[in-house]
Amino acid sequence: MHAVAMTLVVAAAMLMMVSCDHKPVMPHAYFAHLSHDGWQRTMPLTFRPEYDDSAAAYDITLAVRHDNSYRFRNLSLVVDIFAEDSTVNRQTVDMALADEYGNWTGGGFGALYQDQMTIARAASPADARSVVIWQAMPGCDTLQGLVNVGIIVAPK
Repeated sequence: MHAVAMTLVVAAAMLMMVSCDHKPVMPHAYFAHLSHDGWQRTMPLTFRPEYDDSAAAYDITLAVRHDNSYRFRNLSLVVDIFAEDSTVNRQTVDMALADEYGNWTGGGFGALYQDQMTIARAASPADARSVVIWQAMPGCDTLQGLVNVGIIVAPK
């Protein structure tokens, strides 16, 4: 009888230790759906990511989904990453969406393709409170063929 009671106590203690274990920090994706009429140059997309662990470092990846109606080989964007102290990290991002033969480079199936590019490495939550993305294609005030633009925030 004593052995059964001891086994139950040990099993209960192990269960309590497992339940106190930290949950893994998971990646989060934030996407904006773009109008079929197109993405206007004057309409930025704003993302305010949430972080599971304020002490962890995160990689932030820009992701773009497009269909076969996208008529360019590349995509030019301006990305502003706003820090908690109001500083801004601005970068111009040029993504190649097709090779020199016109073949889409992104992954996907059917007529939807996704390309992505890391825009921040090992950023703290204070370094990236919000991310604002602007369409910056030369000579194109309204860009058509993009379906979604977003960010993926993943622990480093």
